[in-house]
Amino acid sequence: MAANQFTSASRQDLADKENKEAHILSQFLPPLLSEAEIDRQLSSILSALPVGTDPKKSQGQVYKQFYSKVDKSLVDTDLVRERFQVLVNN
Repeated sequence: MAANQFTSASRQDLADKENKEAHILSQFLPPLLSEAEIDRQLSSILSALPVGTDPKKSQGQVYKQFYSKVDKSLVDTDLVRERFQVLVNN
């Protein structure tokens, strides 16, 4: 985040400005899906895979189905990848 870079460069005035702008903009954005909701969606997709299918090999297919159900702007894509890995390794 730019504010962190301004802070590390001893420009707290610019960091404060960035943080204020980010706060204002965040009020207009829809909330991100929770980890539990991401898990629910992914679990549903994984359970619908044909028996014997390796979920790791079908990762692309799982993501395709996930993003056909969930708008990408409503999730942190890194969290989706992380949760997929946790679910298939358990």
